[in-house]
Amino acid sequence: MRIFIDLCIISIYLCKTVFSKCNITLDILGHKEANCKDQGLTNVPINLARDINKLDLSYNKLTRLDANIFLRYKYLGQLMLDNNAISLLHKKAFNGLSLLSYLSMSNNNLNLSESYPTEVFESLKNLSVLDIRRNMKTREFNPYRIPFSEIGNLRELSIDLVFNATFGQEFKKLINLQTLRFDYCHVNFLYNGTFSEMPVHIKEFHMTTCKDFVVVEIGVLVPFPRLKVLNITNSNIHLTQALRILHPFQNKSMEAILFRGITYVNFKHGLDSIILTPEMMKFISTICIKSLDLSDNDIILVKNASLVLFQHPQCFENLMMSANSFGLDNWALNFFIFVRKLTNIKIFDFSYVPLMFKNPIFLDVITRANHTRVEEVQRKLTQKILPITVTLPSKTFQFLRITHVMGTMSFREFKLTNSSLRHLELSYFDTKFFPIITVEGFNSLEHLDLSGISSDITIGMGRIPHLIHLKTLILKETNLYNLLQTNTTAFKFCPNIMILDISHNYIWNLKTLGQLHNLRLLNLSHNLLDNVPMVVTKFENIAELDLSHNQFTTIGKKTLDWIHTQHEKIGTFKLFLNDNPFICSCSTTAFLRWILTTKVKLDNNGNYSCWVAVDSRNHINYTKNIAEDFHNYFVNCDPILWIRLGISLLVSVLSSLICITLLYNFRWRIIFFFFRNLRRFAEKGLNLTFDYDVYVSYSDDCVCFVKEVQQKIENEWGFKICIEDRDFIVGESIATERATSINKCRHIVFVVSPSTAENEWSRFEIERAKYEKFSQNLQKIVVITKDIALENIPVEFSIIWKDVLLIQWPVEKDEVQMAWQKLRLWFF
Repeated sequence: MRIFIDLCIISIYLCKTVFSKCNITLDILGHKEANCKDQGLTNVPINLARDINKLDLSYNKLTRLDANIFLRYKYLGQLMLDNNAISLLHKKAFNGLSLLSYLSMSNNNLNLSESYPTEVFESLKNLSVLDIRRNMKTREFNPYRIPFSEIGNLRELSIDLVFNATFGQEFKKLINLQTLRFDYCHVNFLYNGTFSEMPVHIKEFHMTTCKDFVVVEIGVLVPFPRLKVLNITNSNIHLTQALRILHPFQNKSMEAILFRGITYVNFKHGLDSIILTPEMMKFISTICIKSLDLSDNDIILVKNASLVLFQHPQCFENLMMSANSFGLDNWALNFFIFVRKLTNIKIFDFSYVPLMFKNPIFLDVITRANHTRVEEVQRKLTQKILPITVTLPSKTFQFLRITHVMGTMSFREFKLTNSSLRHLELSYFDTKFFPIITVEGFNSLEHLDLSGISSDITIGMGRIPHLIHLKTLILKETNLYNLLQTNTTAFKFCPNIMILDISHNYIWNLKTLGQLHNLRLLNLSHNLLDNVPMVVTKFENIAELDLSHNQFTTIGKKTLDWIHTQHEKIGTFKLFLNDNPFICSCSTTAFLRWILTTKVKLDNNGNYSCWVAVDSRNHINYTKNIAEDFHNYFVNCDPILWIRLGISLLVSVLSSLICITLLYNFRWRIIFFFFRNLRRFAEKGLNLTFDYDVYVSYSDDCVCFVKEVQQKIENEWGFKICIEDRDFIVGESIATERATSINKCRHIVFVVSPSTAENEWSRFEIERAKYEKFSQNLQKIVVITKDIALENIPVEFSIIWKDVLLIQWPVEKDEVQMAWQKLRLWFF
């Protein structure tokens, strides 16, 4: 019996191993690749094809690699064992993998001192890339004991940098090593002799994760005389130290020096924010550098133009200096002379610079007669426009980004002469002036981003030239709605654009965008549109339309037909509709059915939130849920069902109890019926005029809020408002006075609070609003909910809910401002 149980266990184990589900594919060269990621494997599968070239066993549960475990796969060229729990390697684990060139075992539990037995790499004669980083997770002294002499062809090594690192003679035997990467960084000191046992021919040195401050001696990089790439991005070293360790490379050439984000204030070692001086730059200024990144280093001041003292500016291809705090006030001319010398530059980035705030308010302490008071004094900043024309290098310059600069744009002109520039981003400047962009000769500009700067001072003032090759235009947060109301040819400077992003612009109406015949992607998200502008449907080549984060309650049939036509014509149409206040009701069933059946590619897989009336209450649901129970939600929308319901009601009228109930429930409608007939002859033939713009219905607990509404609507917006406490004639019938006042108003606003449901006159006003709406006298019905949940709103609104414009009054100040803006837009 015991033997039988053991055999069953072995069988289950073998089944789990042999029948593992791995995805076998072919690469472009026809080599087989086995993807066994995240399969829960505890052993290497043995049922795969023998001739696989690549095996990925990442994210499994392997804990050890036994002898000859890969012997079946002798053609393996790449093996990935990342993110397992491997802690033990048998010395014959990789036996038979003589063709293996890439081995990755990162993020396991392999100890650099104990887990690599002699002969473990003996079969890997062709291994060129070894990744064993992210294994040393604790800060302990562990000398490196790895048999590197067995893999003499290794060209790239990724490993952890342990505490008090001593590398040993084994590293000297890596005679072909070109790239050295350190990941987990446990050191606090890097001495002159730390890397003395490294091979001298290393060309790339990467150390990017030293979060604790590292003291670096000046000669630490002397063992790497042939270094071409030095990358210490995001390591806590401080730029002052980093610039000093470059002395071995004076008057040499380097591919890249990447010093982004390495400066953190350290008072213990006397290191503060950076003030660049010629003395600090004396080593780096002599090096011919292709790519230099000094971004995010807390550089607050540049003395004597020390940042542009490079002796070989023609060497630069990529130069990044973003996220610092230095200005160009005293050395702007030197800076632009330096830019002119960048004859081979391709990418230049000078962004995220917090120099100054616009119109700051300061506090002055004034002492008079022994009394001290504090006064707020606002300094009026006068923007000085320098008579400087910035001419960009023309041969190789392809990418220029200057964005998020908290300062003024003080230059008169940007000139592109026979330019190769393809990407230009001048965005988010706190400025009232924008330079003229001029083009001489040919230009290749394809991408232009002017976000965050008012379109009135860019496009509106004609400061953008004719860009015939422009393909992408981004104008986020540019107050574009003002310009589009008055300028019908705003985009004539870019007739061939294919991508237009005008999101975040408070656009509620769009009359024209000009003749953009090649437009394929239009982003109108984060605006105030409640219907698709007709101008959009005139673009014949649009294949992607973003209408998310607007005010759509449904999409009309004409627009849906146009979208279907575009999809059929182009082949694929993408539509983004997320975060709109859709309504699921009888009037929107066509749109809901379209969502279910369309082949257009929708965001969120076509599952959007929507308001739906259930049991005379409004709830938020999702279109997929509505689709699954479509019949029950919209059973009352079928006319035949209404007829059947009517017959049932006629039969039930025979009961006196039902009659009494109906009379009570519809008493206001009966009153309005007689009132309507009495007034019919008086109103016939008359042209109705409005004495007021807005009638406000409210209860006693909203008097303070109504006074605020009155102040906003009458004093700020110039509308005439009718409220009970001020405008009703004393002595008249209250019902007549309310009905007459609503009839004389163009719009009505219901301020719904917890006491509204108990207020009989509020119900009367709701019924009267229904009558006026059905009579087409009332234009807008706005409901403002105040301290009340949507499910507690009076049920009398249900019949006209599709005509109601709803505002749930917020608490946050920013959201309140948006609510006022929305209310004002609805009154226009």
